[in-house]
Amino acid sequence: MRLLIVDDSVVKAQLIQKILSKNLSIDTEIVNSAETCLDKLKIESNKPILEYNLVLMDINLPGMNGIEVTKRIRAHEKYKDLPILMITSSNDDSFIDMAFNAGATDYINTTPIRQTELIARVNAALRLGSEMERRKKREEELLETTRILNMMNRYLENISSHDPLTNVYNRRYFDQFLESEWKNIPKSKEPLSLLMIDIDFFKSYNDEYGHQAGDSALKKFSNMLNEIVTRARDIVARYGGEEFAIILPRTNSKGAKHIADEICKKIYSLEIQHKHSPFSNFLTCSIGVATQYTESWLRDKQEEIILKADKALYKAKEKGRNQAIVYQESY
Repeated sequence: MRLLIVDDSVVKAQLIQKILSKNLSIDTEIVNSAETCLDKLKIESNKPILEYNLVLMDINLPGMNGIEVTKRIRAHEKYKDLPILMITSSNDDSFIDMAFNAGATDYINTTPIRQTELIARVNAALRLGSEMERRKKREEELLETTRILNMMNRYLENISSHDPLTNVYNRRYFDQFLESEWKNIPKSKEPLSLLMIDIDFFKSYNDEYGHQAGDSALKKFSNMLNEIVTRARDIVARYGGEEFAIILPRTNSKGAKHIADEICKKIYSLEIQHKHSPFSNFLTCSIGVATQYTESWLRDKQEEIILKADKALYKAKEKGRNQAIVYQESY
């Protein structure tokens, strides 16, 4: 335990020091001015060090008095819980009120110094300081535990909603998100578009280059999709195997087709070698586009848009792949 005595009376300070050193296991240090006290506490430093467990502060210091010093100490976050025991030789209640309002923990009248009272008040202030320190540590531990739990919750949420290989959303999240956006169509009065995407001849790619190369290609493809699909409400999901899906809320057929065409161009530009593709040296994809408009929402079910996008995807494959096709009622 370390205690700082701040008093311009050397005789009084030394008497207090003697009493405390004799009766308590406390190292005491004496300073005789407010400026020296603030310097000892390193108040002006960006990183003050909490070296003292208690400050005994004389109210009537020369220059800056003890009340002003206490305010300066309390203004620093590091010292908001440091016990400060005010020393006074006055019985004037107004001084005592000012001391408490400034942040003093307790006070003791030193005219005369009563040894038993001094020891009791110092002990009480030290116990209070220790309890505050324990509480602070418990709060810090609780905050750290909360931080770890939040981090774990985010991790669990991520693995429950994302595909582990590609880190895009998984089928489970896709189904939940589509259901939510489907219900929102009549409220937003905006269309909803869906892209169903299939990497062309991916089985033969895996057979030729191996599954590790296949996994690498899927990662590159999903990263490319995320680069193209950047709006906050749009999502990219791995629908299964080499099939991906993109939900585009508030997007009409023309806008969805534009994004689909961009994807077809972009995957080709990645130049992922695929020598067993019947029509290209590089990996390509086929895309089916379907859009649900407000006026047809009542008569259709959620699954309709998936069926339409699948039919359009099939038509894209039928027409030679490496292209995007928008669903038409004739399909």
